[in-house]
Amino acid sequence: MKHYSTLAIILLATILLSSCDSFTEVDAPQTQITSSAVFEEKSSANAALSDIYSRIREEGVVTGNIPGGTLLLANYGDDLQFYGTNVNIEQFAKHTLLPSNTYINTLWRTTYSHIYATNAFLEGMRASVNITGEDHDRFIGEALFIRAFLHFYLVNMYGQIPYVKTTDYAFNSTISKATIPEVYHQILADLTEARLLIPDTYPTAEPVRPNKAVVTAMLARVYLYIQDWQNAADNASTVINNKRYSWQNDPAAEFLKVNQAIIWALHPGIAGLNTRDARNFVFTSGPPSRSTLSPDLLNAFETGDLRKALWVKKITTKNESWYHANKYKLTTNTGTSAEYTILFRLAELYLIRAESRAKLNNLEGAKEDINKIRNRAGLPNTIAVTQEEVLTAIAQERRLELFTEQGHRFFDLKRTGKADAVLSLTKPNWNSNHIALPLPENELLLNDNLLPQNTGY
Repeated sequence: MKHYSTLAIILLATILLSSCDSFTEVDAPQTQITSSAVFEEKSSANAALSDIYSRIREEGVVTGNIPGGTLLLANYGDDLQFYGTNVNIEQFAKHTLLPSNTYINTLWRTTYSHIYATNAFLEGMRASVNITGEDHDRFIGEALFIRAFLHFYLVNMYGQIPYVKTTDYAFNSTISKATIPEVYHQILADLTEARLLIPDTYPTAEPVRPNKAVVTAMLARVYLYIQDWQNAADNASTVINNKRYSWQNDPAAEFLKVNQAIIWALHPGIAGLNTRDARNFVFTSGPPSRSTLSPDLLNAFETGDLRKALWVKKITTKNESWYHANKYKLTTNTGTSAEYTILFRLAELYLIRAESRAKLNNLEGAKEDINKIRNRAGLPNTIAVTQEEVLTAIAQERRLELFTEQGHRFFDLKRTGKADAVLSLTKPNWNSNHIALPLPENELLLNDNLLPQNTGY
């Protein structure tokens, strides 16, 4: 049975995740024979879900690989300046994107492939009669969380998108876009149910799979984006006050896997490997053939900011200098992995609460949270006084704390309505239509219900 289940997992993963060119082209489900075996045992279901996490690590909206949302969105915003020859990345960096851009299609296709696999897992788990109780609830909860998490990135990149909740081929092949409020409504519904099902404990020794705190952190982020300030503050406080986590006072240790401020991270997959982010951001000589940190970002750091000293590295060749992100430093196999790609850490939750408190006119509470971030960076307390000044200070700290992490900077400019004012100064081709990426050209050809194309493309 154990061998049969292993084979079933491999077949299921292959069919669900490797065979389709786009989510609208996924064949009518052919996995009933294998899926029933997968959901007969906890171990095989666990392996199938773990495979989805591994795919998210390797491709799609939060991977540090190329093409992945982390690198592409950092180029699309003002974190990075591109020096390479890759035309697809260059279009992101210069805001000359075409709907036919290969990476636009890849981001969409791979992410919806992960969603399809997650829905297949949900359907199989809900039909399972052998996996029950806490195991059943956790598996369902994790899958609901993954679905919400992935749709969050899609809606922030593309705007109106389909919220896919089934593997039904006939339905998905003609699915229509949902409005942005409708997408957020579905995200909140999935997260709310997930939090009821997922326990406080992690299912693994390290925080590489979601627990209840991860779901709560995601809820705090979503509430921030939809401007539900009280719920954003309350959920952020719940995570901050969780004794499982402790604030990291040393910025040099912030991106090490042993940091107790990590809420959720992606395991590198193989013992000894480290992050994809380091492999694609770090370079050792110039002129670079990849992205560097932008002069605008570098100039935003205050004198004495330890984040610039520790999270940025200067590379000089023949009297010319360039800078790369140095949050993750290890680019080779180190025997024992030391760095995992972090998706949630306490610093973001403090910043979420600071902004929410400021919007609720709790300025003293907001400044306490800002100062938590600033003092760790070796900086004095903020001098902000008014609500506007406090919000400006928070935006600045978010920029310097979260640069080159999963699109935070571009998403912040977008959600706060500041993209036009900021990016028009640093991106010569910027226009207000660029607030959303173009929908992939081939998807529009396959499904008329995804029309119209986003404005301006």
